[in-house]
Amino acid sequence: MTATREPLLSGDKSYFMHIRSGTILWVASVVLLVAAFVLGAGCSSPSNPPVPPTPVYTPQTTILIESAGVNPQIMVIEKGVTVTWLNLDMGVHTITSDAGDPDSFTSPPLITNHRYQFTFTIPGTYGYHCPDNPTIKGTVIVQS
Repeated sequence: MTATREPLLSGDKSYFMHIRSGTILWVASVVLLVAAFVLGAGCSSPSNPPVPPTPVYTPQTTILIESAGVNPQIMVIEKGVTVTWLNLDMGVHTITSDAGDPDSFTSPPLITNHRYQFTFTIPGTYGYHCPDNPTIKGTVIVQS
């Protein structure tokens, strides 16, 4: 007895279309998955924080804190002017008004390149100092 073999595929075109459609669907799925991974990787990376605006310092209203003292040691301004202390020293400094000044102020601890601002609204003579460093001291004279 001779066995007759039937073809594994009957030649039905719809079956072949099903196989091709399945392959195309599989390839399309892989392509979409890879594209999503690539695009998602770019979105999931940590972004840089926004750069804070650079403050504008003017020689007329900025006091530089350096290791040997402050510059200028005496500043004369008009009432309502904001003075900026900018720490250029490697040490940490605090700026505090002297006792008996017309108004009082105290900065937070200022590390290198940090600043403190105070607006002088009352005319008078203000002494200031760093409690931890006797060379950091100066005077602001506020005119009306």
